[in-house]
Amino acid sequence: MGISHQTAPIRIRERLAFAAEKIPEALSSLAGVPGVDGCAIVSTCNRTELYLSGRQTITRTASEWLHTWHGLSPGQFREHLYQLEQSACMFHLVKVISGADSMIIGEPQVAGQVKQAWQSAHNQQVLDSRLDRMFQHAFAGAKRVRSQTGIGRDPVTLPFASLRLAHQIFGSLGSLRALLIGAGEMIEDCATHFSQSGLADISIANRNPDRAIALANRFEAQGHGLDQLDKLLPEHDIVIACTSSPTAILDKAMFKAALSRRRRRPIFALDLSVPRNIAADANELEDVFLYTIDDLHAIIENNQQKRTEALQQAIDIIESEVQAFERWLRLQDTSTTLRGLRRRAQAERDALLAQARAQLEAGHDPDDVIQRLSHRLVNRLLHGPSIRLRQAAESADEALLEAARYYFLDNQE
Repeated sequence: MGISHQTAPIRIRERLAFAAEKIPEALSSLAGVPGVDGCAIVSTCNRTELYLSGRQTITRTASEWLHTWHGLSPGQFREHLYQLEQSACMFHLVKVISGADSMIIGEPQVAGQVKQAWQSAHNQQVLDSRLDRMFQHAFAGAKRVRSQTGIGRDPVTLPFASLRLAHQIFGSLGSLRALLIGAGEMIEDCATHFSQSGLADISIANRNPDRAIALANRFEAQGHGLDQLDKLLPEHDIVIACTSSPTAILDKAMFKAALSRRRRRPIFALDLSVPRNIAADANELEDVFLYTIDDLHAIIENNQQKRTEALQQAIDIIESEVQAFERWLRLQDTSTTLRGLRRRAQAERDALLAQARAQLEAGHDPDDVIQRLSHRLVNRLLHGPSIRLRQAAESADEALLEAARYYFLDNQE
């Protein structure tokens, strides 16, 4: 069950996103929902998804849990949620990991994010064997997709799209200064792209100044703490924010003050965070050009044609991995049945052996004891099947009768 950029805008997605530090607590809570045998939570900029394993339908209960966890009314965003079961769930997961379901087709970041979600579920011990095996099949399938198709070639990433948008707004970037807020993988990628574009200067600000300085040193930039934002904002033409903060870091008043000191020179602001790090009403200011992830669609679509062409080839690989997982599931079901048959046969044997030993100790004739033991064992093992076969004959269930002949007679002739 999930919500993504394909079903909801950012203003709704951010209401259902999970902060990274809250994932362990959320997993423990979700695992306690009646009917949930195993679970994992994937929460990225573009999607929030619950992966659930159970012996009964639990989608409605899971939807209620998702809303309640985020302090929402039950069903408030239900029309934006999608629900996939069995092979459709597996198919979707491989698409997600391989980047075939991403806003930017083939983008690589989501693979690491899903692997982290799987690892978190492992650490919390909330994965059952079926869900764990599904993730492992999905990782293998995604690896095949990326190695055997062109879906990951000709990189088109959010940082790349951000740079293209900055070029469209300013033209040459040679005289401009950029402020990157955060120190995660997305900001690191932005720093890589923007440092190669000829910008005059780059600054990186983060809640932990040491992380900002360490990242800045790699790009000949300056590192700062978030407490310097009021000072830094007026000095920069481009502002890109991507942190895990659940609330806005930059608000309208901060931009208004910055514009005043800049003598109304415009600021290009790009918020790559979910929840958003830049207050939406900052866009009301005449000289602030504020964009979110959703606004990058047009640029991204213009650079995805080659990856789109590789998508059908990827789908073929994904379908083969789904079939492999379904075979594993069927084998698991068969193994469960066989183990049950074996346990039952052994229990009957043990009970009759105990009776036979008691009879031998009492002095009964050994041949007679063995004859009765074998006769009673055959009768007990065939009692249930015999009743069901008679019922099948009475109801003209030819399929069951044919199956019985195949499994118990034909292969012995």
